[in-house]
Amino acid sequence: MTNLEELITSIELCSKADGYSTVTFPTLKKLSVNDVLIACELADLELDVPFPCFPDVISIWSSVSKYVRQQLLQRKPQAVRVAGLGTFHLQKWLSSENGEVLMFQRPVFSLSRTVVQIRELQHASVPVPGEIKKVSVNYKKIRSDVPYSEEVVQNCMQETLNFFYFILTNREDTDFILKDVGTLAIRGTEVTMAFCEDFLLSLNKSTYVVEKLLTKKWVISDKEVTLSLSRFGRVHQFPQFEIRAVPRTASLTDEGICAEFESALSSMGIRGNVYGNKSG
Repeated sequence: MTNLEELITSIELCSKADGYSTVTFPTLKKLSVNDVLIACELADLELDVPFPCFPDVISIWSSVSKYVRQQLLQRKPQAVRVAGLGTFHLQKWLSSENGEVLMFQRPVFSLSRTVVQIRELQHASVPVPGEIKKVSVNYKKIRSDVPYSEEVVQNCMQETLNFFYFILTNREDTDFILKDVGTLAIRGTEVTMAFCEDFLLSLNKSTYVVEKLLTKKWVISDKEVTLSLSRFGRVHQFPQFEIRAVPRTASLTDEGICAEFESALSSMGIRGNVYGNKSG
């Protein structure tokens, strides 16, 4: 099982050595220790059930995803901003199909300028129409789903994003998963926001409409990005803090990038070969 405390301690040390001593993760450390205790309790009870590596961190982000869904599924959907990550809103339009007028609801995601500037990512930002009310993630509502204060919830989210920024700064590929909403996939400088088909169905109430949205590529299914190619054959997955193997792009000729990637892995205490399976 990935040791989150070791990972973030390594990044803190690396950042300090580079003169960026402000990069710290005190809340994630606290939560990772608590998660180990939870795992031990499950083991003592001999419960034969799977559990995530960091249930508290993941549950906080699951609550964030739930909040995003709730805002978008309202009768009058609101645009919802996840500070430091991006903003979701809906586009609606009517279309005549086979003599029937159908309403399409397409979720749209605009990446935070903070993330775009980290690596000059290729992402078309879609402005939220003026008539749509804009809200930010409500930490008070998020904490109602988890046994932590608003401050811990907010700090957990920000520190997760700081870790995410660190990975992007090292030019690595990532998936940021918002449960039951979709996956933000970053490969090189290309950005894809792919949505869960169940979420699309909840928005449109019609499998035909969902199929049309997907066929026309008006939205991308998260199933399509699961195995999206990576230059390195692996992707950092958030908020799980895991590295997942994926198919590698056929032409990987920039040895400098490979060396940089290996160096970044080493700085986080991870050993492995980008050309083969992860060791350990």
